[in-house]
Amino acid sequence: MNQNVVNLTKTALVAALYLVLGFLFQPVSFGPLQFRVAEITNPIAVFNKRYIWGITIGCFLFNLFSSPNALIDMGIGTANTLVMTAGSYYIAKHVKNYWTKLLISPFIGAISMFMIAAELYWFAAAPFWITYGTLMVTQFAMMLIGAVIFGIIEEKTHFFRDESKNTSSN
Repeated sequence: MNQNVVNLTKTALVAALYLVLGFLFQPVSFGPLQFRVAEITNPIAVFNKRYIWGITIGCFLFNLFSSPNALIDMGIGTANTLVMTAGSYYIAKHVKNYWTKLLISPFIGAISMFMIAAELYWFAAAPFWITYGTLMVTQFAMMLIGAVIFGIIEEKTHFFRDESKNTSSN
């Protein structure tokens, strides 16, 4: 099979997974106290840079449904996801240990929530520090769960690796 088709399909599957998880848990996915379960997909980005785009596209599309702040979420929320997943990928490239590589992303994700806390402070009058604290905790928890789940899946199936280069962190 054409490797470009395989790569595009895997990227689309990750975007679709983000959307499905987002819609399944939509009532708790927005606001100052959120458990965006779709964020469990973020650690997948450490396996290959194509997943940065899959996760970011999934986030962008899901943010279309964050009424009344859809336009703001599509911009700031999507930018946060892009920066966070790209940062996780590029830092993880320099880490040899498989599980350490995966565990980088929950820390980066938690720290990056200042962007979302600032958005909620400016546009929804949420208290910044309390919001940042709760978002950090929930983001870290979701991404830690994702790191474990997708770490085990990748160990067993090698689904996320770039088969054309036979490496798991391209």
